[in-house]
Amino acid sequence: MRRTSGFTVIELISAVVLILIVGTLVVLQKNNLDAASRDQQRKTSINAIYYGLKRGYFVKNGNYPSVLNKNSMPYVDPKAFQQVGSDKQYTIKYRGLDCENTQCKGFELKTSLEKEAIYKRTND
Repeated sequence: MRRTSGFTVIELISAVVLILIVGTLVVLQKNNLDAASRDQQRKTSINAIYYGLKRGYFVKNGNYPSVLNKNSMPYVDPKAFQQVGSDKQYTIKYRGLDCENTQCKGFELKTSLEKEAIYKRTND
C-alpha cells in the first residue's frame, strides 16, 4: 500500500470547524464592543447636556427649560443631541419637572442602553 503525504478529511473538517468557531467568537465580541461603545457615547451625551443645564442654563436663567433643543443650549456641542445608533428607542429623552409655563424647577434626562439598564440623570 502506497502512502501519500497530505491531510486527511477528518483533519480538514476539524480545521474548518475550528476556524468557523473562532470567526463566530470574533464577530460576537466585535458586536458587543460596538454596543458598549454606543452606550458610552449615549452616556457622554447625557452628561454633556446635564452639565450644560446645571452649569450653563440654570446659572443664566435661574430655572430649567420645559423643552430641550439645540437652540436653548448653545453652550453644549450639537453632537450631544444627535441620536447614537439607528434605532429611535435610543434617543435622549428630556422632561422638565415642576414646570410653570416654560420654566421648570427640575429636569430628567434618560436614554435606553443596549448592554445596560436605562441611564438617567436628574437635577439633585
